[in-house]
Amino acid sequence: MFDEQKPLDSQKLLEEVLAEEPGFFLPDNFVEVVAHKMGRRFAWNQYIREFLIYLAAIVGIAAVSAGIVLIWFDADWQKWWNFLLANLTWVAGINLLAVFILFADRVLLRYFTYKVSQH
Repeated sequence: MFDEQKPLDSQKLLEEVLAEEPGFFLPDNFVEVVAHKMGRRFAWNQYIREFLIYLAAIVGIAAVSAGIVLIWFDADWQKWWNFLLANLTWVAGINLLAVFILFADRVLLRYFTYKVSQH
Protein backbone atom coordinates (compact mmCIF):
# COMPACT_ATOMS: atom_id res chain seq x y z
CA MET A 1 0.00 0.00 0.00
CA PHE A 2 2.76 2.45 0.93
CA ASP A 3 5.66 2.57 -1.49
CA GLU A 4 8.90 2.94 0.50
CA GLN A 5 10.89 3.66 -2.65
CA LYS A 6 9.01 6.82 -3.50
CA PRO A 7 10.14 9.69 -1.25
CA LEU A 8 7.45 11.97 0.08
CA ASP A 9 7.47 15.72 -0.44
CA SER A 10 7.84 16.28 3.30
CA GLN A 11 10.90 14.04 3.37
CA LYS A 12 12.50 16.04 0.55
CA LEU A 13 11.73 19.29 2.32
CA LEU A 14 13.14 17.98 5.60
CA GLU A 15 16.35 16.85 3.92
CA GLU A 16 16.77 20.25 2.23
CA VAL A 17 16.23 22.14 5.45
CA LEU A 18 18.60 19.97 7.47
CA ALA A 19 21.30 20.09 4.82
CA GLU A 20 22.15 23.76 5.46
CA GLU A 21 22.86 25.81 8.57
CA PRO A 22 19.97 27.83 9.99
CA GLY A 23 20.04 31.58 9.46
CA PHE A 24 19.69 32.31 13.18
CA PHE A 25 21.16 31.23 16.49
CA LEU A 26 19.41 30.75 19.81
CA PRO A 27 20.85 32.50 22.86
CA ASP A 28 22.70 30.42 25.43
CA ASN A 29 19.99 30.86 28.06
CA PHE A 30 17.13 29.95 25.69
CA VAL A 31 16.07 26.88 27.66
CA GLU A 32 16.00 28.76 30.97
CA VAL A 33 13.94 31.60 29.49
CA VAL A 34 11.39 29.22 27.95
CA ALA A 35 11.17 27.15 31.15
CA HIS A 36 10.68 30.31 33.23
CA LYS A 37 7.92 31.59 30.92
CA MET A 38 6.14 28.24 30.88
CA GLY A 39 6.34 27.95 34.66
CA ARG A 40 4.91 31.43 35.06
CA ARG A 41 2.11 30.72 32.57
CA PHE A 42 1.29 27.40 34.26
CA ALA A 43 1.18 29.07 37.67
CA TRP A 44 -1.06 31.88 36.40
CA ASN A 45 -3.48 29.41 34.76
CA GLN A 46 -3.53 27.27 37.90
CA TYR A 47 -4.29 30.24 40.14
CA ILE A 48 -7.09 31.51 37.88
CA ARG A 49 -8.62 28.03 37.68
CA GLU A 50 -8.52 27.68 41.47
CA PHE A 51 -10.13 31.12 41.89
CA LEU A 52 -12.97 30.16 39.54
CA ILE A 53 -13.54 26.92 41.45
CA TYR A 54 -13.75 28.81 44.75
CA LEU A 55 -16.06 31.40 43.21
CA ALA A 56 -18.36 28.72 41.77
CA ALA A 57 -18.45 26.94 45.14
CA ILE A 58 -19.38 30.14 46.97
CA VAL A 59 -22.09 31.04 44.44
CA GLY A 60 -23.45 27.48 44.61
CA ILE A 61 -23.57 27.52 48.41
CA ALA A 62 -25.30 30.91 48.35
CA ALA A 63 -27.87 29.66 45.81
CA VAL A 64 -28.60 26.50 47.81
CA SER A 65 -28.89 28.52 51.01
CA ALA A 66 -31.31 30.95 49.38
CA GLY A 67 -33.34 28.04 48.02
CA ILE A 68 -33.51 26.41 51.45
CA VAL A 69 -34.65 29.66 53.08
CA LEU A 70 -37.30 30.29 50.43
CA ILE A 71 -38.69 26.73 50.47
CA TRP A 72 -38.38 25.50 54.05
CA PHE A 73 -39.06 28.71 55.92
CA ASP A 74 -41.75 29.94 53.53
CA ALA A 75 -39.96 33.23 52.99
CA ASP A 76 -41.62 35.68 50.67
CA TRP A 77 -39.31 36.01 47.68
CA GLN A 78 -41.01 39.23 46.63
CA LYS A 79 -39.87 40.92 49.87
CA TRP A 80 -36.34 39.63 49.37
CA TRP A 81 -36.35 40.84 45.78
CA ASN A 82 -37.61 44.29 46.77
CA PHE A 83 -34.96 44.48 49.52
CA LEU A 84 -32.20 43.58 47.04
CA LEU A 85 -33.42 46.13 44.49
CA ALA A 86 -33.76 48.85 47.11
CA ASN A 87 -30.20 48.26 48.32
CA LEU A 88 -28.67 47.35 44.99
CA THR A 89 -25.59 49.54 45.36
CA TRP A 90 -24.77 48.11 48.80
CA VAL A 91 -25.36 44.53 47.72
CA ALA A 92 -23.30 44.95 44.55
CA GLY A 93 -20.53 46.76 46.41
CA ILE A 94 -20.27 44.09 49.10
CA ASN A 95 -20.27 41.32 46.48
CA LEU A 96 -17.62 43.04 44.36
CA LEU A 97 -15.48 43.61 47.44
CA ALA A 98 -15.79 39.94 48.41
CA VAL A 99 -14.87 38.79 44.89
CA PHE A 100 -11.89 41.16 44.80
CA ILE A 101 -10.64 39.92 48.17
CA LEU A 102 -10.99 36.32 46.99
CA PHE A 103 -9.17 37.16 43.73
CA ALA A 104 -6.39 38.99 45.54
CA ASP A 105 -5.96 36.14 48.01
CA ARG A 106 -6.22 33.21 45.62
CA VAL A 107 -4.50 34.70 42.53
CA LEU A 108 -2.55 37.91 42.97
CA LEU A 109 -0.89 37.19 46.30
CA ARG A 110 0.16 33.68 45.29
CA TYR A 111 1.32 34.81 41.84
CA PHE A 112 3.49 37.60 43.20
CA THR A 113 5.03 35.36 45.85
CA TYR A 114 5.79 32.82 43.09
CA LYS A 115 7.27 35.55 40.93
CA VAL A 116 9.49 36.83 43.75
CA SER A 117 10.68 33.30 44.57
CA GLN A 118 11.80 32.78 40.96
CA HIS A 119 14.26 35.72 41.01
